Amino acid sequence: MKKKMSSKSKILTAIAAAKAAPQPLPKMNNYAGLSEDKCQYFLDALEGLGVEVIMANHKQELVSLIKQRSVEGPVYCGIKDIGVTALAEGQDLSSLNLAVVEGKWGVAENGAIWVEGDDLPHRALTAIATNLMIALPSDRILWNMHEAYQKIAPQQQGYGVFISGPSKTADIEQSLVKGAHGAKSLTVFIYNKE
Repeated sequence: MKKKMSSKSKILTAIAAAKAAPQPLPKMNNYAGLSEDKCQYFLDALEGLGVEVIMANHKQELVSLIKQRSVEGPVYCGIKDIGVTALAEGQDLSSLNLAVVEGKWGVAENGAIWVEGDDLPHRALTAIATNLMIALPSDRILWNMHEAYQKIAPQQQGYGVFISGPSKTADIEQSLVKGAHGAKSLTVFIYNKE
């Protein structure tokens, strides 16, 4: 006697049999931008996100800034050419006051900054430190996410993250809470490449 298929089984069998042929991703046109000044548009987006922005002529200016902020608590800096502050083995990351990381690309339309996982000794650094600072060269700002995805090739990355502002949520009794899911503050240090 033939076993009768349930409606659920019939539907799942039909879905499994109806496999569409793989299609290439659509080609996206990049557009010139949303204003005359891409850098200013990016700065305005960051300001709207509650980000502190520091403009500098040289990357080395970051050294004195980190020194100033180190009096507030433990600091990790993962930017190789200005000196790396190594994390001690077994160090409790939850006590980290400031993590300083290198951003690869900034996106003007939304203020997001791409941070590659290969540059981080621990993926949690961008979320567990009380404060986060991202250093970004001024010539690495793109107009939109379409351009960004062409540059980062996410299918070739093991891990990476777009960061756009400090962590914040307003779902708790309609009160804005910063730092609930990550850093309480974000500083973006934008410098001119030498």
